[in-house]
Amino acid sequence: MALTRIHEENEVSPEIRKIYSDIRAQFDLPYVPTIFKVLAGCPEYLRVMWKDLSQVACSRELSSAAVALDEYIRSEVVGGGWKFSDQERALASQKVSAGDMGVLAGIVGVFARELPRLVLFTRAMQRGYSGGQKGRVTAGKHSPALSRLVTLNIPAEDAANLRVWLIYSDIKRTTGSQHVLSMFRVLSDFPGYLASVWLDSKKVFGQKEFALARDEVVRRSIALMTGIPVRDHRTLSKTITPERWRDVEETVDSFARLLPQFALLCAVWQRSFVVNPLRHRQSA
Repeated sequence: MALTRIHEENEVSPEIRKIYSDIRAQFDLPYVPTIFKVLAGCPEYLRVMWKDLSQVACSRELSSAAVALDEYIRSEVVGGGWKFSDQERALASQKVSAGDMGVLAGIVGVFARELPRLVLFTRAMQRGYSGGQKGRVTAGKHSPALSRLVTLNIPAEDAANLRVWLIYSDIKRTTGSQHVLSMFRVLSDFPGYLASVWLDSKKVFGQKEFALARDEVVRRSIALMTGIPVRDHRTLSKTITPERWRDVEETVDSFARLLPQFALLCAVWQRSFVVNPLRHRQSA
C-alpha cells in the first residue's frame, strides 16, 4: 500500500527536518514538494535516496534536462492552445487586488518552473529501486536565493474547511491521486479562486490532445534521464523491509504518473495570466 500521509515539518524528526531544508536549498524552492513529505513516512528510504541524489538535484545535467523538458512543455501548451478562463477577472471577483494578482502569477511561475525538474527527479528515484544506472554529473553554479528569501505557506490538507475539502476530494477522485499537490493547496485560503482553477483544470484534463501531450512528456522525461547517475538504493539500506519497499515504489510510481500532467497543467495556468508582476508592484 502506498504511503498516504503528508508529514509536515513540525511532525518530523530533526534529521528529516534537516533533509527538508536541504531539499529546499538544492532545488531552490520556497517550499518542500509534496512527494518528499509523503516519503518521510519511510525515513530510512528518504535518507538513503537523498544522500545519493542530492547532488543530482542541483547538477548542471539535471538542470539542462529540466530546461529542455520545460521548453517542450511550453511549446506543447502554446501549440495546443490551452488556456484557463480570464484569471484577472476570476481573481477580481474574489476581491483580490491588482497588485496581488501579480504576486499570485509569480507564485504560479514558481510551480511551473519547478515541476519539470520534479518530473525528472521522480524518474531518478524509480531508477534507484530498479538497480540504478551509470552516469556522471557536475556541480552547477548554485546560489539558492529563492529558498533563503521566501517561504510559501502551503496549508496542510487537514486544515481545509468543508468547501475546500470537497474540492480536494474531487481533485483526488479525478486524478486518481492520494494527495493534493502544493500547487492547489497554496490556494486553500481562497476557495472561490481554487474552485475556478480546478474547474478549468478539469476541462483541460478532459481533452484527448492534452492526454497525448502528457504521454509525450512522459516519454521525453525517460529519455532525458540518460547519463544521470543513480546508485542501487536497495543495496544502500539493509533495514527497509520488502513490504516497505513496495510502499515506496507505489508512492513514487504514483507521483511519476501524475507529475507530467500537472507540469503541463501548470504551464497552461501560467500562460493564462496577462498581468505583469513588476508593473503591478510598481503601481502598488
